[in-house]
Amino acid sequence: MSAQQKRYAAVIVATVGVLVAAAAAAVAGDALTAARQAHLAGRHAQAVALLRAYLQAHPADASAWVWLGASYYQLGAAPQAVASFRQALALRPSPEVALWLGAALVKAGRDDEARAAFRRAARSPHPQTSTLAWQWLRAQEADHMAVLAHPPSVDAYARVVRWYNPVLSASQVDAIVRSVLYYSDRYAVDPRLVVALIAVESGFHIGARSPAGAVGLGQLMPQTWQSLGVNPLDPVGNIYGTVRWLRAQLDRFGGNVSLALAAYNAGHGAVTRYNGIPPYRETQWYVLNVLRLYTHLAGGVRQASSR
Repeated sequence: MSAQQKRYAAVIVATVGVLVAAAAAAVAGDALTAARQAHLAGRHAQAVALLRAYLQAHPADASAWVWLGASYYQLGAAPQAVASFRQALALRPSPEVALWLGAALVKAGRDDEARAAFRRAARSPHPQTSTLAWQWLRAQEADHMAVLAHPPSVDAYARVVRWYNPVLSASQVDAIVRSVLYYSDRYAVDPRLVVALIAVESGFHIGARSPAGAVGLGQLMPQTWQSLGVNPLDPVGNIYGTVRWLRAQLDRFGGNVSLALAAYNAGHGAVTRYNGIPPYRETQWYVLNVLRLYTHLAGGVRQASSR
């Protein structure tokens, strides 16, 4: 073989090598894409199978471990979800993965470890991640809450409000509690559901603001508080708006508390479009957390919120 022929052969070998590598990368990318699509379509068992096969060849792909953990989480396989998220964190530490890990630990009944994960996630520079972490942490405070009996006691409700926000003055606590009880009775909503919603939304911080523009105790969006004609930074006005808006969602969805909460969080259009709780991580976790706290405050027996 001449020198020129050897050079041509070397070029051909190199080109083939590049093409083979590119083809392998494309196949791997297609496999991960297919797994993600299966997860997003709700085919979680299929996603798990695809991801496990993909990770055998790409064990250092942190994002694939996150998708695997999320798929296990949706299947209710908490121990496998925890293990997957821990592997992802080991490969690429991030507050977002810590948030997922915390959710999986809650599902596994490991609340102390979950709190540590949520506190880590709450330090995220991304407001959405931080907000979700704080919602989880507020819901977990149910462990420290006494059951709120029915009929309601002003003092018992005041203790819950002060637990979440001890810097409130006595007059502020009194105004919040009496507003919750008055408007809940007026619009036939269980006051313990209102307390759970506000606790998760803002932790009873009057001036709370979300990255999306929600304001106040019940985190009312501008179009909501404007349509109701309330000042969202006035605790009495905000609670009135919160109860009115929650009542509207309960009426819209036949008194179904889960759907009403999903509509409060994501909008009634999303609930109608998906004919149920939308497949948004934020909304699903929001409903879970409010219901968890509400169920605890109600002593495991939810009161019908209908009229």
